[in-house]
Amino acid sequence: MVEGIYTSAASLSSLERWQQTISQNLASSNVAGFKKANFAIESDNKLKTEYAPDGMSAARHSGGVPTRTTSVNFTPGDLKATGKNTDLAIEGPGFFQVQNVDGKNLYTRDGEFHINQDNTLVTKQGLPVLGDGGPITIDPDQGELSIARDGSISQGNNLLGRMNLFDFDNLDQLTRVEGGFFEPPEGAIPQPMENVQMSQGAIESSNVTPMAELVNLIAVSRAYEASQKSITSHDDLISKAINSLGATA
Repeated sequence: MVEGIYTSAASLSSLERWQQTISQNLASSNVAGFKKANFAIESDNKLKTEYAPDGMSAARHSGGVPTRTTSVNFTPGDLKATGKNTDLAIEGPGFFQVQNVDGKNLYTRDGEFHINQDNTLVTKQGLPVLGDGGPITIDPDQGELSIARDGSISQGNNLLGRMNLFDFDNLDQLTRVEGGFFEPPEGAIPQPMENVQMSQGAIESSNVTPMAELVNLIAVSRAYEASQKSITSHDDLISKAINSLGATA
């Protein structure tokens, strides 16, 4: 009976984490290029499943206390036309490469870029976007910025360079960092993509489906209530057992 209380308490903790994941997905559903987080459970006997309304009961009946795991869903989002010549959307796999304030390269699918006061192409957070020659600098006197589908960057008849896209052998090793960027693990080598396809004047929407996340919130609420009732039931059984033993004595 005590074990049942511990298991139900672990279920409540996992459900709270699941709710936090859903909240993050909903809050970022309008952020360009955002990749939703998936939440899963893994029991002691290595049963692993996508979280579902009956996910917690499945973990309990398997005989193991559920372990919380999260992963990133890298499914591409829909493309949305904006008409801005600094907005870019990746068609297919790949990531833009940007540089943080410490000089470390980070990766993103968010192509909502702009030109800063130094005439450099930067992210919404002000990080420089990298081309094959480093940060991409624009000369405002050379005409309108044009980025071809293969990443070639030009102004008028002047070719400024090429914007590369990068991919990784194992996307599951990427770590989400502040600002919606991804950081590869130590030793991971980003692979420059040969067949680059991108659209200027468009951005990639997030791959979050708000309605599905709201349905998940309802599932969390029901599962949380079920776990609370389970704890109460086990507590009542323990109380009855104690009273019975006391009366027998």
